[in-house]
Amino acid sequence: MTNASPPPLAHAAAPAKVILLGEHAVVYGHPALAAPITAVGVEATVWPGDGAGLSIASRWPDGWTDVDVALAGDGVPMAAAVRATFARLNVEDLPSWRITVQSTIPPGRGMGSSAAVAVALVRAVAAAAGIVLDDAAVSELAMESERIVHGRPSGIDNACVAIGRPIWFEAGAIRRAPVGRTLGLVVADSGRFSSTRAMVEAVRAARTADPAGIDAVLSALGDLTVRGAAALAVGDGAALGRAMTAAHDSLRRLGVSTPDLDRLAEAAARAGAFGAKLAGSGGGGVIVAVCPPQDAARIAAACRAAGAPWTCEARLEADGPAATLGGG
Repeated sequence: MTNASPPPLAHAAAPAKVILLGEHAVVYGHPALAAPITAVGVEATVWPGDGAGLSIASRWPDGWTDVDVALAGDGVPMAAAVRATFARLNVEDLPSWRITVQSTIPPGRGMGSSAAVAVALVRAVAAAAGIVLDDAAVSELAMESERIVHGRPSGIDNACVAIGRPIWFEAGAIRRAPVGRTLGLVVADSGRFSSTRAMVEAVRAARTADPAGIDAVLSALGDLTVRGAAALAVGDGAALGRAMTAAHDSLRRLGVSTPDLDRLAEAAARAGAFGAKLAGSGGGGVIVAVCPPQDAARIAAACRAAGAPWTCEARLEADGPAATLGGG
């Protein structure tokens, strides 16, 4: 008779995310509104090791990645998240653990794949060490990984993923965004990889060439975030949708949309969505549409008919008043 495998030391999960309003503008101090997408996510599990050090085996939708934390250089995001967590816990010697990470988030789509991996890793490692970190600490530690992946991230991805609720993010200040009535969301993939780092740098270069013009667009995106957040707070899906559609037009003026993203946003609107826009840095990735919850399946089908290779449905659940990150 063989011995049973030892039980895991800890397990943690983290959702994907979409930016409802304010991408790119948030990099320049304007507000942004983001929401978690729990239909896809990341799970991290810590197992007892065999004495051979600390390793991470991660499974992604497009393959496997293995990391030896002790041997990984400073530019390896998963290793950075784990090391930052141990440093916060004042653990100097790496334990003999085996960590498995499984992600169902399509990478390079603006859905916070790297942030979700980092958040799940931070929470799992801390839990295996017997420590429960609050949302703010988890977000801060995950940021170490995000800087490697994205260069100069705003921090909105890891904050939204860590708190697991819609958030308002402005110049590093974070609070939960209230949701007055449950609304449906549809995410539809363009099928094209998007590099957040590359798109942020492209907007930065455009702003250098035309500061007044680009700043006007960024300011308009910030204003639309204010309008959209107010609509979300009272559950006015139609007003939120109008703000999202207008934001897509502004993002198109920034040069970060694509014909595929435009086509999917238009298909969602024709199928009855309140509004739709690209979600993330652009240049590829996904669109997000807001709609009555009962219409989500039909709108997702319309997006697939318009060429989306993958869709998912989610909900913005009604809740109570706003709270700060790390609050109850």
